[in-house]
Amino acid sequence: MSPENGNIVSESEAINIEFLNICYSVCTRKRDVKTEILKGLSGKFEAGRMCAIMGPSGAGKSSLMNIISGFKTTFDEGEILINGQICSVNEFRRKSCYILQEFALHSKLTANETLKFAAELKLPAKVSEKEKLKIVHHVLNILGLDRNANTHVDKLSGGECKRLSIGVELLTNPPVMFLDEPTSGLDSVSAVQVVSHLRDLARAGRTIVCVIHQPSSRLLEFFDDLYVISNGQCIYSGSVEKMVGSFQESGFECPLYYNRADFALEIAAGERPGNLNALIQKSIRKAPSDVQDGNCQDNRELSERSQMLQKTPILSSNPNNHDGKNAISQWRQFSILLKRSFICIARESIITQLKIATHLFVGLLIGGIFYNIGNDGAKVSANISLLFFIIMFIFFGNSIQYVLLYPVESRIFYREYLNNWYGFFPYFYSKIVAELPCLMISTFATLLPVYYITNQPMELERFLLFANIYVLTTIISLFSGLAVGAQFSTQVAVFMMPAFGMPLIVFCGYFIHYSELPSLLQPLTFIPFFRYIFEGSFQAIYGFGRKSLDCHQVFCYFRSVPKILEMMDMKENTYTLDLLGILVWIVLFKILLYIVLRMKIRKFTV
Repeated sequence: MSPENGNIVSESEAINIEFLNICYSVCTRKRDVKTEILKGLSGKFEAGRMCAIMGPSGAGKSSLMNIISGFKTTFDEGEILINGQICSVNEFRRKSCYILQEFALHSKLTANETLKFAAELKLPAKVSEKEKLKIVHHVLNILGLDRNANTHVDKLSGGECKRLSIGVELLTNPPVMFLDEPTSGLDSVSAVQVVSHLRDLARAGRTIVCVIHQPSSRLLEFFDDLYVISNGQCIYSGSVEKMVGSFQESGFECPLYYNRADFALEIAAGERPGNLNALIQKSIRKAPSDVQDGNCQDNRELSERSQMLQKTPILSSNPNNHDGKNAISQWRQFSILLKRSFICIARESIITQLKIATHLFVGLLIGGIFYNIGNDGAKVSANISLLFFIIMFIFFGNSIQYVLLYPVESRIFYREYLNNWYGFFPYFYSKIVAELPCLMISTFATLLPVYYITNQPMELERFLLFANIYVLTTIISLFSGLAVGAQFSTQVAVFMMPAFGMPLIVFCGYFIHYSELPSLLQPLTFIPFFRYIFEGSFQAIYGFGRKSLDCHQVFCYFRSVPKILEMMDMKENTYTLDLLGILVWIVLFKILLYIVLRMKIRKFTV
């Protein structure tokens, strides 16, 4: 495939894939030594047939699949032909789909809703709602999911989830389907159901290519062709029926009634006596001749398969054939994704209600502990501690949930984005907008009882200034939690979030005043966002010319508000600068989240 050449076959045609001399290597970190993964692989995947790529672990199966499917766009050398022509990687990916081994789905959507949202995103706007529903119902029928249409995904069996993952890509009737270990984690019955449905799809004219790990004898019968890899080299490419005979010619004898798949894997792993080199050389000699000798027959078969593919009652052409990258406008993508997110959040009712209830409970508890101290000149230090505690609770209480939950959702995003369901920015902003309402409700569930029970200044303007700081703190926690959750695994992210936040807290001005720091470290106090949050909330309570506090003792040194500001090394009325500092950090975290997601996408494709 070549990015420079945009010529590609019509969407309604079936597709034959040929690859010649594919070489791929990676550099190890030590001494930049290159390790060869694929060593000149050649072969062909034909329309109307289902091919299994087999080999021991580390043989290069997934690397070959990623390169042929266009998910990896860089390799050392080689050529990939689509129906005998060099074509654009992007155009080919719009005609194909890649179903990963771990196919994450939204657990709170039903099977029917999963397909409906996929249809809304993948099918063009000119397709009516009635036609989309018809396509969805047909996909449910052909995959045997019509009885489970209204079942939530988290209630489906493993085999049903696998078939649903195939269904969401089948909506656009792709001529080519790549599947990475579609039977992994399934019992024998579910595995047979999935593979039999894939065979039916292949018989309709599609090119089906699967990476398979140790299939049973029964499962192997469903495949038309095998492509066996050993240490980055092909040792067999051809029909399942001819495999044993080909191996016998090189001295590999298959025992009677022995699983042919196990036999092939044992040969590829070097556990069977015979001439493995002869198999490799035979495969190298066979590939070019097959391509040359079979052109006329391939053209006739391709025409027949194309007619079969056009007759399938799903959408008869790929909807992504337009000047833009996606089938619908970005605004339409945003609205669909936002609706889907709201449905998923609403159905997580226990978690949502528990979160709001926890914030309200903490607000009432802290309000009771710090009861009526807000206007007491003798309890200023306790009130300052209260402000600091609210910052810690709102920031870490909100950010940790995204650190824990987002790694799962990010896998859904990567799959859907790389399969051209939607653009980057519609997802980015729909995710943020969907999360904000619950965050805001939780934040105010804490702030309102704390503010009034602790007797902070009963002035609407001050409360709005105070609430504004913590609303922005909530937004910072959202972006920082998403960025850390997207970058690291759950186990690492749980450690990274406190490790990142705790050092910044030291410079906020609560534990040590700015003037008490060494002169070399004092400039660092202008960096952490905790400084601006703490100082901003402090200014909202004690700034803007607040009158002297009440005093119920003989003498209250901190009854005068200017003395409180002087003690904390804070100037009068810096609220605007604090607000600006928080906004700058929000923008920085937003950019960081954008970069992290982009890097993850690039990691999949390069």
